[in-house]
Amino acid sequence: MRKILLETFGEPDVMVVSEQPEPELPRDGFVVEIRAAGINFADVVERRGRYSKDQQLPFSLGKEAAGVVVAKGEQASGFELGEPVIVIRFAGGCYAERVAVGPDQILRGPAGYDFEQLAAFPIVFATAWYGQNEIARVRSGESVLIQAAAGGVGSAAVVLARSLGAAPIIGTAGSEEKCRWVESLGADCCVNYREADFRDAVRELTAGRGVDYVLESVGGDIFEHSLQALAPMGRAVIIGFSSISSGYADAVKRIHPLTLFHRSIVCSGLNVQNLDFPTRSHVWTRLLSHVEQHELKPLIGRTYPLDQAADAHAALEQRQSRGKLLLIP
Repeated sequence: MRKILLETFGEPDVMVVSEQPEPELPRDGFVVEIRAAGINFADVVERRGRYSKDQQLPFSLGKEAAGVVVAKGEQASGFELGEPVIVIRFAGGCYAERVAVGPDQILRGPAGYDFEQLAAFPIVFATAWYGQNEIARVRSGESVLIQAAAGGVGSAAVVLARSLGAAPIIGTAGSEEKCRWVESLGADCCVNYREADFRDAVRELTAGRGVDYVLESVGGDIFEHSLQALAPMGRAVIIGFSSISSGYADAVKRIHPLTLFHRSIVCSGLNVQNLDFPTRSHVWTRLLSHVEQHELKPLIGRTYPLDQAADAHAALEQRQSRGKLLLIP
């Protein structure tokens, strides 16, 4: 079985496809033949060895995928051989041709999705939905600021915000081409953060009031400026730190309780790995119902063969991509 198993942490070229033993079938689980695997920025951080102090070599990458059930344990239930499924393995292992999963790592996806759409869906849409609907509880007519709106989570957040009736929707991206693409998804305005200050657009589009909700994934000064862009009673949800700099930690340390108190703002964190989907099946069900009702689909930027994973990671790190990137085993 072909799989990417890190023998060392480092640059993209440490990802080498090798032959590995077939996954062992759990008695209460399944083996899934992977047709497409999602690439997340967390994979990049893990590849560098910076995600957790507990990372040990050899290390398996890949937290989500879609495929077909090809083996079923004697105590397994809920899914049948040949059934298309979504796999979520936060411990990694989806950069492979096949993967073994337990009953808490396998899900049904939205009706009518193909395998690439299924693989691109779970982490980005679950993150965008949980931050927007379950934590910030954004309502129709409220204003939204989405950082890194051309990325996987950002683009999902834009289409979800539009489907919920949020307005205005303001995005940020790193080029004019990306900004126009974000606006084509339903954003009222997208600011090229390399050339302009998104706070000016926020003031203009909200008559100086600020936005009701910010989805923040960059860190550093962007995080601090995002808090400044919030309206009274606004809510910020932090979902990442793509800047990966000491500035992010410094910005977090600068949150003073009085900052939150005087403007009655809320700042929350969301690590999707803490979402235990089986125990929160009601949230997953609400998400599936919403995307099916509104016919929403994940935005796939590009697919790569498994042996070109290094190119995919390089594109993600260099911010050359838009939408979701996938590996095809």
